[in-house]
Amino acid sequence: MSIVHRRRRVLAATLAALLGCTGLRAEVGVTDAPKGVVVNPRSGKAYAVFPDLGVVRIIDAAGKAKTLATGANVKSLSFDPRNGRVYAMNRGPGTVSVIDPDSDAVVETLPASRGSLTALNPATNKLYVSASTGTDPSVIDLATKQVTVIKAGTEGNSLSVNVRQNKVYFVGYEDNFLTIVDGATNQSTRLEVPGWHQWESAFNEKTDMLYLPSPNDNMVTAIDTRTNTVSTIGVGDAPMAAAVDVVTNRVYVVNYGSSDVTVIDGNTNRPIATVPVGLWPQQLAVNARTNTVYVVNTHADSVSVIDGRTNRVKATLPTSRGPWAIAVDAERDRAYVANRLTDRVTVIDGKTLTATER
Repeated sequence: MSIVHRRRRVLAATLAALLGCTGLRAEVGVTDAPKGVVVNPRSGKAYAVFPDLGVVRIIDAAGKAKTLATGANVKSLSFDPRNGRVYAMNRGPGTVSVIDPDSDAVVETLPASRGSLTALNPATNKLYVSASTGTDPSVIDLATKQVTVIKAGTEGNSLSVNVRQNKVYFVGYEDNFLTIVDGATNQSTRLEVPGWHQWESAFNEKTDMLYLPSPNDNMVTAIDTRTNTVSTIGVGDAPMAAAVDVVTNRVYVVNYGSSDVTVIDGNTNRPIATVPVGLWPQQLAVNARTNTVYVVNTHADSVSVIDGRTNRVKATLPTSRGPWAIAVDAERDRAYVANRLTDRVTVIDGKTLTATER
């Protein structure tokens, strides 16, 4: 069993034990955390999933919180920038709850059997749904509600949407290839990549570069999706997640095993800095407007705030127990952290670098 599998199982066991006591932009849908929180930049509402409780917690711009039941093991969220709707993937019943931005109520339930994660292409009005291990993903036409299984040959442990090219990139749990799906035909092709167990994905919509952390190989695979050119970048121990700052063209990679973040220059695809953070970091989010990176330190119950100009941690802020998902509201300079071992969301004020629980 790999170090990543062991650590994931230890984390899952710890979580279970503690719970027993308690503009049209490309979207990236990834394993667990980054899709565990989304923000509506227009209204300032943040939505956070709590899988073990089967609820979505909604925080409005004034800080008022509301809890909405959606379904068992609600896993991920997708935000529609056209109408403000949020799509919540409920793995237990195999459904997607459609949340209205004004009433904060579930106004529709869509079938999504075997579903796990979601990502939206707002230009085509299609919601892509990755599947459980050993099955194929699917796509929901939100206009007709028709569900189509995509014969991709992979479940899609992570997925990224390229809006401009109308393509979807699926990575399987134990695949050594990238599955590229044509959004117009649902036909798929495979691109072989180095290593196995690509864990997540981060897509730069400005450069068309796709980055795949490979925790078993301590590297990131960089793919130019215009030419399908593949290269690798050495990073820290067990890279688990990545995020792109499209303004500076830097890529930030969370290294779970070495408790640090590798900073990559997207122009050269070479590492330029290593930033130590808290114990066993697992996820991150970037505020491109302020050049700030927020790193979730799952085992330290904290968030490290990195200044993108200096590549130094400028603050370490406490969270509730089990922080696991984060998203940024660039308009209001806030970050929202879902804490899985509680039903609380940590709200971080980027201006004052203070944290409050909601």
